[in-house]
Amino acid sequence: MKKYLIVTFFAILSVLFFSADLISSYQDNYILSNNYLTIGISKENGYITLFKSNEVNKSLFTNHKILISGVELQNSIVETSEDSISFIYDENDFKVLNTYTLQEQNLLLSTMITNKTETKKRVQMNEIIDYSDTFPFFIKSKILNNYVLVLQQDFGSFGYFPVDDQTFQRVIANDEMTTSISFFTLEPEDVLEFTRVITVGESVSEIEKRYYDKFGIGYTTIEKNIILNNEKSAKGMRVVVEDELGTIQDVQLVDEKGKAEFYLPNDEDYGNFQVKVDFGNLKSESVSIVESEDLFVEVGENYFFYQPFLTNKEEDGVTINFRMAVPARSTVEVYDSSSEAKVLEIQNEFPLEYHYIELSGLQPDSSYEYVINVEDTYTLNDVKTEKKAFKTKPLDENIDSFRFIVYGDTQIYDERHAYVVNRIVGDSDLNTAFILKPGDHTEEGTSEKSWSKFFESANPLSSQIPYYMALGNHERNSLLYYRAFELPSGGGDYSKRWYSFDYGNSHFVILDSNILESSNLYEKQMEWLEEDLKNNNDKKFIFVSFHHPFWTTATEYGSMEENLPEGHFNTKNWLPIFKKYGVDVVINGHIHAYERYFKDGIMFITSGGGGAKLNTNHGADPLPWHVKHVLEKLHYIIFDVYEDSIKVTVKAVARVDNPLFPNQYTPIDEVIDEFYIYKK
Repeated sequence: MKKYLIVTFFAILSVLFFSADLISSYQDNYILSNNYLTIGISKENGYITLFKSNEVNKSLFTNHKILISGVELQNSIVETSEDSISFIYDENDFKVLNTYTLQEQNLLLSTMITNKTETKKRVQMNEIIDYSDTFPFFIKSKILNNYVLVLQQDFGSFGYFPVDDQTFQRVIANDEMTTSISFFTLEPEDVLEFTRVITVGESVSEIEKRYYDKFGIGYTTIEKNIILNNEKSAKGMRVVVEDELGTIQDVQLVDEKGKAEFYLPNDEDYGNFQVKVDFGNLKSESVSIVESEDLFVEVGENYFFYQPFLTNKEEDGVTINFRMAVPARSTVEVYDSSSEAKVLEIQNEFPLEYHYIELSGLQPDSSYEYVINVEDTYTLNDVKTEKKAFKTKPLDENIDSFRFIVYGDTQIYDERHAYVVNRIVGDSDLNTAFILKPGDHTEEGTSEKSWSKFFESANPLSSQIPYYMALGNHERNSLLYYRAFELPSGGGDYSKRWYSFDYGNSHFVILDSNILESSNLYEKQMEWLEEDLKNNNDKKFIFVSFHHPFWTTATEYGSMEENLPEGHFNTKNWLPIFKKYGVDVVINGHIHAYERYFKDGIMFITSGGGGAKLNTNHGADPLPWHVKHVLEKLHYIIFDVYEDSIKVTVKAVARVDNPLFPNQYTPIDEVIDEFYIYKK
């Protein structure tokens, strides 16, 4: 029997586990839910881990904590009711009771602090809301002259402000928000109660209106008609207000009548402010907010600006990533490959530019096909893909062996990248679990066009087999890299600058070798690395991948630290950790050739033959642990992982005879290296 499901992870939580105003338990969280909101609160420490409107499948922020005089509380649950849950911290000098209460679209957070001592205590309370894993379009830490927080995401907004006062003492908003009610003094046995609200809506302007209404602030409503050249509805488009310097001051979404309503405080002067559509590639000319002109938007044809690209292979699904030229709503249909029955349908109700579709609820080790339908939300054309196949991950205990593929630097030579990809796809013997790509995916990571070409070149492979990516130097740590695709949660920027995952008997660690030793992130990555390896020492094999190799014979641009035995600063700091925790294989890119070293029981493999301009000059004296290097050949590497061994096959697919003409190459089919790695 055919099943038609409209699900995501969060929708499953909302529909299967909760009804209106009900507390339940799911994995490591208590879930507080009503008809409007779903809130996840950690069982371990009593802080918010999930905060979402039930209309969308994304959390508006990902982490939260409260500090009393710099101490992060470890709370214990004490009480629940139909619409609230309370946690207590009762140690040292203070007793702290935190209560979360749902009221329609609002979550009230009440904190009661009791001085348990017989002396006066000077106390400071801070609250941190962490949205560093998300991509806010707009953040505002003041309404009028009052410290609050309002934040606009692609899929909604939230506001945070005190319930009884108009302002906090201070709000600092960068990639996370820190609030403070400053210092206060508690007499013995005194109790201080402080209540604030987190409220959700579609837009910052909607949140501001609630603020004005709550505190009796007078305002004027100004409407703008948004008119598309093709006469389609503009509902859901993002409209912004800018000051005379072009700085965004307000955000609103177009309603079902085609209007954007802004609420302007009566005492403010907005005479020089402008309003315009700013929604991905949909933009309009600016007009004065106090005049009556309509906003006209030219809308072209829609297409995939970033072709579909799979990441995050799981036992029950994968993530499909793509970017549209024009924001739009989308639907993904999933079919069982053997029966051709539709088993899953996920609808994205918000018109978005970047789409991350998490397929879940599927069977392990099973073959499926999917179709992406992007509706004609604002355009006169819709976009639909042909069926593409993918396979879910088997349960780790059922994986006797698996294969993954590595190919390195691609950069600007998209035609050569496409050639390598098609050679991989054309190898009928391949049954590949995933692709690991160690950096320099584009020539210029800040160029949208460069990324678009990358996704086009990779699509024959990436639309069917998930990728795991590492940062190269050419990515420039650009926001475009992080926006392009979902990756496993780890650390650093957007929690995916470094990360790890398991597959079968193996553990994979992805690092960022671009971080300078002097950066405060360097120590954080080192600490994370050691903790990660310590917690995964039960795995048979450990693979580590990052962009810059420890050693090379390359002298393409002169002598390098990597020509020396001591290598560079990552060699000094990371190699002892790799040795300590039994790393088996290190995979790198950066050097546009194939190289192999073996030292301290670790195989070091460099693959930079994915399409970038190849090296011709490797004039440094080989180090004693140098094994092999091959120049001037485009190639990829097959890793076959077995119970007690790894077979590595390096396949060259083309020879480049003249480096001055890199797009002229001779197809070949040659194994340039083949060897086994055995567990120490």
